[in-house]
This record gives sequence, structure tokens and C-alpha cells, in this order.
Amino acid sequence: MSSVFVYLLVVLVTANLVSCRIVNNRKCPEVRAVPHFDLSQMLGDWFVVEYYASEEEALSYSCMRAVFTQDDHVQGEDGTIEWTPGVTMNFTYRFADDPLDENLLGNITWKIDMNEPAHWTHSEITYDGIYNTYVLDTEYKTWMLLLHCAEQREGARYLSAFVLSRTTSLPKNVMAYLRDKLPRYDVDIKYVFQIPHNKCSDKPAKADFSPILVEVGSKVPRKPGVTYKIGFGH
Repeated sequence: MSSVFVYLLVVLVTANLVSCRIVNNRKCPEVRAVPHFDLSQMLGDWFVVEYYASEEEALSYSCMRAVFTQDDHVQGEDGTIEWTPGVTMNFTYRFADDPLDENLLGNITWKIDMNEPAHWTHSEITYDGIYNTYVLDTEYKTWMLLLHCAEQREGARYLSAFVLSRTTSLPKNVMAYLRDKLPRYDVDIKYVFQIPHNKCSDKPAKADFSPILVEVGSKVPRKPGVTYKIGFGH
């Protein structure tokens, strides 16, 4: 067998595998969370400096922050309380082009198996039982990389990623290192948004579940005045 033929065979097999990953967007990627994870060290305040969501390829955000706290219980889909370890993320953000300059907020609580503390799970009726979050990598005092994925009963999976920093920015070499990890989990780098933190107001954040729409040919978001259930958190 000639070396040229072997080379072409490898290229074709590789291309086929890549194609399968792109087409099969209903299943979450296989993820190995960071080993020897210390949950207590990652708690506290973080800035989200880059963000990706498979269902949000047109809008960008600013002033996105997250605060992680550890819990001794989680609330089930039916409202009952389960006394098991958990972690809650309260997050605030703005739509970058929002003329109202509103600070919005949300939250989500995950259940944690302390034998695998870098893999968190959240149950939500919208999804097929489990909303998975993985700590892909972290240097607790400076940066952290999170990946979220949930398989839906119908249609494509929901996939998102957060690049978090203890400060409003990270060095370019660190950003490059973290970005290089994302494509292996089917994250499309061209839709990873930078989150600016240079013009953040101090207005109190409020929960707002109305959709922000951007009309064709416009960059200005508007609110139609209807409500819907958001896919991430509450």
C-alpha cells in the first residue's frame, strides 16, 4: 500500500468523523471535567469575559458577572427540596446594544456529586432530565472555563460555554489557551462573544424574562412585551 494512498485514507476517515460530529448536534459531546477539583476555591465573584451559546448567534452581551455559592440543598422540578450538595450561580448582564441600558439577572442551581465535584447537574422539564455543566479547567485565583450542555426532547441540544476571570480581562495568551480547548466540544469559535466590562452602570439588576428581538437590517434590540421561559436558569 503506497504512502500516498494511506495518507488519503486517513484524510477521508478524519473528514468523515468531523462531519459526523457536526451533523449529530442532538447529543452532548463527551466531556472529561477537570480532575482533583476543589469546589471551595472557585466560589465567589467572577467576570464573564467570553460567552458562547448555540441558540444565540446574533446577540452579544456586556457587563456579565457571576457569583457562585455552595448550597446544602437543591430544589426539584416539582418544588420539593432535596438535601444534597449544590452550587448556585447568580448572574447579571446587559444586552450590549440595549438602548435602555438595563441590568438583568438570572440564576441556576446544580446538584453536585462530591465524588465528581467538577460535574454539576440540573433538572429542568424543558430538557431530557439532565442539564450538565462541566468545569473544563481552572486556575482558581484568575480564570475558569465552564461548558454547559442539555439534550432536548426535540431538536438540537443546547450548548454554551463561559470563560470567566476574577478581573475584567485576561492576558491574550491565556485567552488563546482557553479558546483552544473549546472546538473539541463542538463550540464554534466564530460565535464566541467577547463580553466588555468598560461601561457598566451601577443600576440595580432586575429579573426580566421578556425576549429581546433584533429586526432584520437593524442592530437595535426591542422588547415586544410578551413573556417566555428562558432556556438558561430562571
